[in-house]
Amino acid sequence: MSFRLGEIKGLLTLRISLKLTSLIFILAAVGFFSIFIGPVKLPIRSVLDIFQYQFLGTHPARGSSLFLDYTIVYYVREPQILAAIIVGASLGIGGAVVQSIFRNPITEPYIIGISSGAALGAVMAIGYNILIFGFYTVQILAFLSSLTVVSLIYFMSVRRSRVPITYFLLIGISVSLLISAVVAYVMITNTRLAGESEILSWLMGSLQAIGWKELIPVSGIIAVTSLINLSMSRELDAIQMGEDHASSVGVRVELVKRVGIISTTLGVSAAVSISGLIGFVGLIMPHVARLIFGGSNKLVLPASAILGAIFLLLADDVSRVIISQQVVPVGIITSFVGVPVFMVLLRRLAFGYYEN
Repeated sequence: MSFRLGEIKGLLTLRISLKLTSLIFILAAVGFFSIFIGPVKLPIRSVLDIFQYQFLGTHPARGSSLFLDYTIVYYVREPQILAAIIVGASLGIGGAVVQSIFRNPITEPYIIGISSGAALGAVMAIGYNILIFGFYTVQILAFLSSLTVVSLIYFMSVRRSRVPITYFLLIGISVSLLISAVVAYVMITNTRLAGESEILSWLMGSLQAIGWKELIPVSGIIAVTSLINLSMSRELDAIQMGEDHASSVGVRVELVKRVGIISTTLGVSAAVSISGLIGFVGLIMPHVARLIFGGSNKLVLPASAILGAIFLLLADDVSRVIISQQVVPVGIITSFVGVPVFMVLLRRLAFGYYEN
């Protein structure tokens, strides 16, 4: 009997490993083919030669026929593809953490004030021509403003050294709506923002302007916060069963909630600071991960990150080709796809076919 149970356990482990490996392979394949998608067509031979140059740490001679292709790949498409992977992974894993902490399948990181806070910082920086941080001013102000808003919501929610989740959620929604109204007021009254393509692109979500300068510092923040979230998978599983249950098995509930909210805020704020507001990734991908892997966060968290990266990569590819010679903000594409998918998930929830 024990041998039989061990055999079944081994088969389940193999099946899970194959699923994760398949997702990683799909991500790598989508990333590779994304190199070829854009207004300028690149021959596969040229791309392979460019990869060879990069592997050797060199580049084609300036003025050569391959140098223009190299410039497009290295300075435009590679950072854009990596940005889609990093931002999508951050939103995906952040959504899974927030849904576990709130024990609510229709929450996402933006609902706790991250998006409205970042939008306020970006609009203020662009609208009032603030240059205090030089090249990084918009990104840094969006990041700091997002952290400030979430911190304000958190401290407003504390009651007797505890943070009631429902209360935190309601305050987050209220403050987000208020700040969104402030953002709208600034945009209407500030003549510098009239027809400003940069802020419109940022508010609709875009990966087009992201280069290596923006990507490198953000990647470090997202990597650290993602590892922190992954390390708390067992504690998050316990909290999903109820805070009383989590406390009874030795989980320091308030500490885990605090660390989870802080790390998610840092990671998602960093992502939003360079990509703008991209919706539905953090809301939908954790659900898809649970449909594939079940309810354990040990699998759901990494799967949400990978699925978020794949989804955002595909959405970005579509944004580059859906209109000839024009790039549509990727946030529009994720919304077009996200709304019907979310409606299907809600239907499954309503009829009891899907368990969080």
